Amino acid sequence: MARKTAPRTVQCYLCGHRFEVGPRAMTTSCPACFKPLRVDDVVVKTLEQVRKLQTCGRIVVQRRGRVCAQFVQAQEGVEVDGVMEAKVVSRGPVRIGPKATWKGDCRAPTLSVESGGTIVGGYFEIAGDSNDACAVRGQRT
Repeated sequence: MARKTAPRTVQCYLCGHRFEVGPRAMTTSCPACFKPLRVDDVVVKTLEQVRKLQTCGRIVVQRRGRVCAQFVQAQEGVEVDGVMEAKVVSRGPVRIGPKATWKGDCRAPTLSVESGGTIVGGYFEIAGDSNDACAVRGQRT
């Protein structure tokens, strides 16, 4: 007998519209703006060299992974244990792991940098639920 699972709610990274998709959906079209969307989580294990990397899910850069992009956008958050070189916009939390390297700008509701994580440079804008923003200019280390 096939196991049924509940649909999940995603938010369009282009227009902000919230809607439901099947639990195993990888791509879909937004019912509001009709643009194609990637809705699955992106796991980067090696070099990912692209102009844009966008998803309604999360972006996870594993220890040996490296993202080189002009623009990265994730609705559910970004986790970096490898290398991130991009301008990142996330509607979820951003975590920089203990051996991770970050180079580029970041806009997110929360940011955690574990001991040993390296920020090479960039402009960070962290705004919580109360719309209070804290901007930090990264310095070369």
